[in-house]
Amino acid sequence: MSAEMTATVENGMLRPDAALPFPDQTRVKLTIEPVESENQSLAAWNRLQKLIDQHPIVGLAAKFSRDDLYERD
Repeated sequence: MSAEMTATVENGMLRPDAALPFPDQTRVKLTIEPVESENQSLAAWNRLQKLIDQHPIVGLAAKFSRDDLYERD
């Protein structure tokens, strides 16, 4: 049996957010990873938005005239 869950570090001790599904005195193997507080794709989007705000993309395209935009016979 295995379980994956989150926990909080308090005073150097791990406090699981839910009850463990193992009986007392069961030896377990731990892999500890910090939980990202923000979705990684959302964090990437926020970084991109910040860069765009700092360095806006303007003036890269030529201005079109009315004749360029509309076909006339």
